[in-house]
Amino acid sequence: MAYDEEVYDKLTKNFQLLCNIIRPRGSKEQLKVDLSKIEEIINKKIPDTLKENAPEDFYGLYTDFKSEYEKFRDFILYDKLIGKNIVALGGGFSSGKSSFLNALMGKRVLPADVDPSTSVPTYIVKGEKHEVLGINVFDAKVQLQPRDIKKIAHGFGEVEDDEEEKVTDAVTLGHVLENIFFSTPLHQYGRIAFLDTPGYSKPDSEKYSAKTDEQIARGQLNASNYILWFVQADAGTITEEDIKFIKTLREDTPKLIIVNKADKKNLQDLKEIIRKIKANLDIKGIRYVDVLAFTSKMGQVEDDALRSFIEADTEKIKDQIALWDGMVYESNFARNFKILFVRCKEFYEDEIDEESRKLTRLNTSITKLSVEDIDSEVLEPLQAMVRDAQKAVNQLKDISKALKELQDEFFTEIKFISDIVGIAMPEPSEIDLLKDKASDPMQLLEEFKKEKGIETDLSIVDMLVGVFEGIEPVINKSAAGSEYRQELVSVMMEACAVGKEDVHINDVFLQTPEYAKMIKPGNIHIKNVMDQTQEYTGIMKL
Repeated sequence: MAYDEEVYDKLTKNFQLLCNIIRPRGSKEQLKVDLSKIEEIINKKIPDTLKENAPEDFYGLYTDFKSEYEKFRDFILYDKLIGKNIVALGGGFSSGKSSFLNALMGKRVLPADVDPSTSVPTYIVKGEKHEVLGINVFDAKVQLQPRDIKKIAHGFGEVEDDEEEKVTDAVTLGHVLENIFFSTPLHQYGRIAFLDTPGYSKPDSEKYSAKTDEQIARGQLNASNYILWFVQADAGTITEEDIKFIKTLREDTPKLIIVNKADKKNLQDLKEIIRKIKANLDIKGIRYVDVLAFTSKMGQVEDDALRSFIEADTEKIKDQIALWDGMVYESNFARNFKILFVRCKEFYEDEIDEESRKLTRLNTSITKLSVEDIDSEVLEPLQAMVRDAQKAVNQLKDISKALKELQDEFFTEIKFISDIVGIAMPEPSEIDLLKDKASDPMQLLEEFKKEKGIETDLSIVDMLVGVFEGIEPVINKSAAGSEYRQELVSVMMEACAVGKEDVHINDVFLQTPEYAKMIKPGNIHIKNVMDQTQEYTGIMKL
């Protein structure tokens, strides 16, 4: 078939893009560091060491561990990520994540409403000019143009001739790319890298693909510093699937819930949806920064009251992102890598304790029976159980020892790599001293009670309930929400005898030197700040 010059030119460009995307890594494209040793530890040594006996939640721990490594590797592949806080966009597929980023940048640069199998995790950072870099499944760096992102997701290669007849069909290539890194001056935040994820779906969902697998999506979000979680307004509230998924994410990662496509609801219904979402999250014990409305189609909102409400919430969203942008980056790689080793170590210690107690009970029984001159045939089964229990203890101790050696080997190698590329990483000897962030005071209290063998005295509980009955709390807002934050600021400023002109909200929450100067000895007492009730102060003296 003969093509005219214009059609031939289009076909040639499509062929060149195809060749570029699927090409293997060249010999000159070696990374600055050799990752083979660390990948052997992750892909072979850890599974081999723990395959005989592992915690029930090992699969989830291991998936998160590998996702953290993938993020670490992304930082090496694209060094513009180093020093950036990752703000990941999560939610169900087609919840409007890409449309949100397009609206935030003021231009449609990311494809929206694409097929799940063609979605590619995309990092977006601030840059002086538009630059797009893709990493394909062969670890080759693929230089792209911004327009190529849409072609990759929606399909390219569909060409029509002068008579508008299709010469070739469209081809999607998202499955060939692992990641896309997009640098653009449209990005307004210098310390933030947005991560547009494909979303999550279950294997039985029609929207399921390898890239939207629930475990992969969870790993991507758990490896981020902050999360924007998207809920569609036309769903009426947050789904039970979303709530279950969010509960599996790290609790200490701040989460801002965005009710997207808010233009599809009237103001009264939108407010009710936000109220329901907050109530559901509170009941389920999920911590969140706030629940705010958004739409990328503000021009289609005709009702003035609804437009004003959404615009106000949109400004709050931008303020929150700006607040995160002001946060100094703190590398969490070491802490997040350590989670797997700590959980497994605790599991083996508990198993060893349990098997040791069983062994002690068996030996005690045998000793007592021996004194009674019991027939050896009766003792033989017990002695066999002793041998099995001792063998189990020895095996568990061997695995625990091998795990510690593996931890030291892993952090020695990861530290060596980190020093070369400029990523902050503690010395291997410091890893055991690295403490996890305390996120739940009640959990800490429960662990302390368990460790010390303390049981709750129900009479004290009844007494406390009686004392506090009828007392209105000073901070009558849901914890971690923006209303709670504003009220807490007001309480602290009142207690410190300062006005709004004397303190900025960041000074309070970032604990900057200005905050330290503001809090003078004698000005403030923690009981006065947090509760300001005589009854509370009195009961604390008991």
